[in-house]
Amino acid sequence: MAAAMIGVTGSRERAAVAVIALSRMASAESKGLLAGLTFALLLVALLSVILILLSAYLPIEHVTIVYLIPVIVAALRWGTIPALFAGILGMGAPAFFFYAPIYDFRVSRPAQIVDIVMFVTVAVITGRTAIAVRRAKMRAQAESLRDALIGSVSHELRTPLAGIIGTISVLAHSPKIAADETLSVLVDGVRREAERLNGDIQNLLDATRISNDGIRPHWEWVDPEDIVNGALARTRPYLGDRPVTISVADDLPLVYADASLIESVLSQLIENAAKYSPVNRPVTISALHDGERILIKVADEGDGIPYGDTNRIFERFYRDPRHVGSVPGSGLGLWIARALVEACGGRIEAFSLGPNQGTTLQIELPLKVQPASDEEADE
Repeated sequence: MAAAMIGVTGSRERAAVAVIALSRMASAESKGLLAGLTFALLLVALLSVILILLSAYLPIEHVTIVYLIPVIVAALRWGTIPALFAGILGMGAPAFFFYAPIYDFRVSRPAQIVDIVMFVTVAVITGRTAIAVRRAKMRAQAESLRDALIGSVSHELRTPLAGIIGTISVLAHSPKIAADETLSVLVDGVRREAERLNGDIQNLLDATRISNDGIRPHWEWVDPEDIVNGALARTRPYLGDRPVTISVADDLPLVYADASLIESVLSQLIENAAKYSPVNRPVTISALHDGERILIKVADEGDGIPYGDTNRIFERFYRDPRHVGSVPGSGLGLWIARALVEACGGRIEAFSLGPNQGTTLQIELPLKVQPASDEEADE
C-alpha cells in the first residue's frame, strides 16, 4: 500500500513538473514574440533616423533595400510573425519618410512603386529562406537534445537490466523452476522480454553514437563464413525451432571490414526475418562471391514489403504501419544496420515482390586485394 502511494505521489509530481515546464515554455514563447516585435520596430526606427540624417548630406533615393536587414534578423532570431511585422514596417517607412509626398503613405512615382514591389518580393523570399534556416537549426538542436537524453536514460537502464537478466538466467537453471512447467514458462518469458528490452536499449545507444560520434570501424581481414556463424550463434534464441537454411559458397575470399559490425548487422537482419514471418516458415541465409563483391543475404517467407517502401524501411524510426501495434520494435534496427554497413564501405538493400511475398535483405561488401604479409596489411 505504501509503495503504491509512493508511486502515485511520484506520478503526480512528474505530472506537475511537466505542467510547469509547458507553462514556462508557453511564457517563453510569448516573451520571445514580444521581444521580436519590439526589436523589429526599434531597428526600423533606428535605420529610418540614420537614413534621414544621411539624406541631408547625400542624395538618397532607393532606400528600401536597407529595410531588408530587420526582416532577415527577425526571421533568423524570432521567426515568422516578427519577420512579417518587420516587412510591413520596412515597406511603410520609405513611403512615409522618403517618397514624395513626404510624411504620407501615398506613392506616386513609378520608380518608387517598383522599389516597393521589389522590396516586398525580395523580403518574402529572404524571410522564407531565413525562417527555413532557423527551423533547420532548431531541428538540429532538438535532435541533439533528444540524442543526449536517449543516451543518458539508456545508460541508466543498462545496469538494473543487466541485474535482471543475470537473475533470470540463474532462476532458469534452478532445478525447482525447471521442475515446474508453469514457472519455467514464466521465467523464460521474462528472460526473452528482458533480452528484447536490452536489445532495444542497445539500439538506442548505437543510434546516439552514430549521430554524435560517427562510427570508427576496426578493420581486419575476415572470413564471411565466420560472420554468418557468429550471427547465427547470437540469434539462435530468436529463431527457436524455426527451420533455417544456410548456403555459404566454398572458398569465399576474405573481406576487409569490421567483423563485429557486420556480424551485428547480419544479426539484426536475421532477427527481422524471424519477427516478420510465421514461426513455421524457413529463413534462408546465404553468402556468395559476385564479381568484385561479397553478397550476404537473409530471405524470409513473411509479410513482405509494400511497393515503394524498400528504401523507407531504412529510415530512422520508420515502421511498417501493418506491424506497429502487433510487432514490438523501435524503428531503429535497419537504420543502424545501414549506417554500420556503409561505415565498412558496403551497402544494404531490400527486395520484395510486395505484401505477403517475403523479403530479402542483402549486405554487399566490396572486395579488396589481400596483402601478402601482415606488414603490408598494417600499411
